[in-house]
Amino acid sequence: MEVGIEGRLSIGLRTDSRRVNQVIIDSSRPVHASRVFHGKGVSEALKALPMLFAVCGTAQACAGVRACEQALGVRPAQPIERVRDCLVCMETVREHLWRILLDWPAFLGETPANSGMREMLALQRDNRLALTGGYDPFLPSAADHLPEPAIARDLARKVAVLLGQLVFGMPPTRWLNINRPEMLEQWSASGASVAARLLDHIRRVGWSRVGGCEVEALPLMETDQLHQVIQDDHFIERPQWFGDCCETTCLTRVDSPLLQRLRTRHGNGLLVRLVARLTELAQLSGYLLPEMMPIDDAVPVSAQNPGVGRSDAARGQLLHRVRLDGERIVSYQILAPTEWNFHPQGVVSRSLATLYGDGAQIEQQARLLINAIDPCVAYDLSIA
Repeated sequence: MEVGIEGRLSIGLRTDSRRVNQVIIDSSRPVHASRVFHGKGVSEALKALPMLFAVCGTAQACAGVRACEQALGVRPAQPIERVRDCLVCMETVREHLWRILLDWPAFLGETPANSGMREMLALQRDNRLALTGGYDPFLPSAADHLPEPAIARDLARKVAVLLGQLVFGMPPTRWLNINRPEMLEQWSASGASVAARLLDHIRRVGWSRVGGCEVEALPLMETDQLHQVIQDDHFIERPQWFGDCCETTCLTRVDSPLLQRLRTRHGNGLLVRLVARLTELAQLSGYLLPEMMPIDDAVPVSAQNPGVGRSDAARGQLLHRVRLDGERIVSYQILAPTEWNFHPQGVVSRSLATLYGDGAQIEQQARLLINAIDPCVAYDLSIA
């Protein structure tokens, strides 16, 4: 089986009189790659999922096992669900940190913090071992395993310390007390981290509102309606919900008094998007232990074949749908957040269509926005 077949995005901007007047987004992402599971057994497919979709493999495994469990009529134990959510949470922390430590420095001409990222990867590996004891929690037959509490607490503390050192310049819980734009300006002006310096740069060059546009957040899609539309290949390739191209990012699922006040000033522009990533990162640092994880009411409680499984991946709402014949897969569909956010008429296209300035300014603004909304694959940007 081929591993890591991510594909690529091509994003083209056409400008006239210093303004973008056309955005063209093409994708070579293999959005029907899950067909490789047709005819496979449930366990075989679930073990292969995180290898086939390596970027957010934990979230993919979580959505996949939930879909299969619903189709099989298996109700997972609450401790297993908490461990699954905890592992997805840690993966999201890693993905946010990847952008902040490795991508954000380039916008300021700084060196990526590779050593900090390596430390985070090591903590994630240790965390998974502490929470699972080596068992695979993403199988319908997953055993009830109680994590090592002392080890898990120590690792969660180390993650919070790492985030405080590399991102916030203070404990994440303390950073969350920043609840007014003026307090954020003071923090960013301190230059305590690359995150602070990038926000300060965006504010000083007047790009806080850059990319602001009208777009609806993707709701929790009703299962009955979803079963009807997800069988259409075109829906998987270019999804719309009741005729609208919706957004599903950390900005659509995270909230705080600071974000509410910033949105009043700047809409859903660049500054707000970056602060949303920081806010979710700080909030997630408090959910790295199973006992701290809230119960997910969206997890299905009754058997239904086909089954639907959901997971909040780092980049947005991830959905799997599977139809079984016994324990053999008849059909398998995956709807990833990238297909929503990088839809040709979606939030990225609408944001980029608002840009203006000279060529260099438009390119830097575009790359900042694309990074903020965050594809799960590499992309090529051209400006004509």
